[in-house]
Formats: sequence, C-alpha cells, structure tokens
Amino acid sequence: MSTRISGNASAIELKRFRELVVDSVMATNIVDKELRNGRWNKAFDKKHEESAREATNRKATIIIEHLIQASDVSHTMQHWHVCRKWNALFYRECYYRAFKNGRSENNPVGGWYKGEMGF
Repeated sequence: MSTRISGNASAIELKRFRELVVDSVMATNIVDKELRNGRWNKAFDKKHEESAREATNRKATIIIEHLIQASDVSHTMQHWHVCRKWNALFYRECYYRAFKNGRSENNPVGGWYKGEMGF
C-alpha cells in the first residue's frame, strides 16, 4: 500500500481500513437487506459479547454501510431530472462498462424498465 495512504498505520489498522472499504462498497448492494439488518441487530444487541473496541468498530461499520446505502439511492428522492440523469449514468455503467466489456453476464437491456419500476 502506498505510504501516502498508510503513513504510520500499522498492518492491523490497514487491514481494518481495507475491510471497512470493502464492507462499504458491498453495502451498495440493495439485495442483501436481510444480511445488513442482521449485522445491525448484532451491532446493537446488548446480549452480544465482545470487547468495547470491537463493539465500537462493528457499530461504526454498520452505520457507514447504512449511510452509503442511503446515498446510493438518494437520487430517486430528488428532482425528476436528477433521478433520470443518475439512472442513465448507472444504466450506461451496467451496459457498456460491465456487460459489453465482459465484466458482467447480466445484460441490463431486458429487465431494466421492470427493475426500475420495482425499485
């Protein structure tokens, strides 16, 4: 990892940072609502035994996941032109950058409209 990013961070801190980034990116997957809610319950369940540091990290992580999830879908609650703009950008990303470049097997053309109506 670059020294610009790592600075004086320990290997453990860098590993934790990486886990946080991965968890945050994965939080944008709206399909895993049950899993995310389970992590929320585990983080805020008083019966779950762990150290104070682990509890704080777990709570911070799940809150960050929820904030990222909210920001990921916030365009749908803004002005119609904003919603259309970001929806079009996401469609292009799914179609050209993922499907056409072979990074995804899912072609968004067939189910995009139905998916957006369900969203």
